[in-house]
Amino acid sequence: MSKDLMMWLPWASIFLFIFLLIVLLHRRFVENNVWGKIVKKYKDNVDLKVLSESEFVTRFGAIETNSILYKLDRLMLTSGIKSILPFVNGEVFLAMMMVCSMAGFFEGIVFFHNGFVALFLAALQTVVLYVIAIGLAGKTYNQIEDNTAIFISILSNHAKGSSDIVSIMQNTIPSLSGPLRGIAEKFVLDAENTGNVDVAFDYMKESVDNRQLQTIIVNLKNCMHYQANYEEVLAQMMSQVAAGLSAREDRKNILFSMKLTLIVISIMAVIIVWIIGAGLAIDVKGSLTGNVFGQLLLLITGFLYLMFGIKMFKTDK
Repeated sequence: MSKDLMMWLPWASIFLFIFLLIVLLHRRFVENNVWGKIVKKYKDNVDLKVLSESEFVTRFGAIETNSILYKLDRLMLTSGIKSILPFVNGEVFLAMMMVCSMAGFFEGIVFFHNGFVALFLAALQTVVLYVIAIGLAGKTYNQIEDNTAIFISILSNHAKGSSDIVSIMQNTIPSLSGPLRGIAEKFVLDAENTGNVDVAFDYMKESVDNRQLQTIIVNLKNCMHYQANYEEVLAQMMSQVAAGLSAREDRKNILFSMKLTLIVISIMAVIIVWIIGAGLAIDVKGSLTGNVFGQLLLLITGFLYLMFGIKMFKTDK
């Protein structure tokens, strides 16, 4: 009996540790989800009103910038994944990344029998999943950027006959498509369900990465508070959007040049190392893969490329 107990005790300890870790992570995610933070701010500051756009940005412009848990939860919003799969929040996404990492590690051990390969595959599969989410967020960003001018124009037309922003947004929805339609629908739904248009505006702002659209949302919210003319404010925003679109191609060309330069440098580095190895009669491949130092060097190089790949995808907007 004691022998059986000793055999199962380590497994029970591991299970307990994993269970406690999951409970703690879940608690942290509940504290750092986007909707919860926005609602909490309004519950804690019921009598406080936004007096100016600068004050709003100071108070609410960045609810949480350093929390990884909050950033993952927000990534699920900005990528559009949550609109397709509502159950996928930051917590679920982190669990998926952990599963991919463990799967990659076991693949390296089972198929390659190498710890360095296992570490690289663990990082690679985690990064691939993360990059997919970033890529979807970039696609959503570009779709929003393409349709922002149309969105402003439609809002302006409906603002001529109404001063209620919820009604204006609701009338705008049938003419929209893509991510902007879903964002507008969520705004109307939140405003009607909570009865607090401020909360709906804040959640709408946190659901997008596009700076111009965030500015439009802030201006619409301030118009609501000051009973300003929506049509005039939207007309001013139209010129800024047009200027942003004109600079978009230059930005895309710069990013494309950076990617092309990285590819050329990588190819040339491999060719140069191969030529030097051939000239000195050195087995470069064997030197890198046949000893611990070489494998460690390859692992570090692989990690650097993965980090640079993430950075490129993040700026590809």
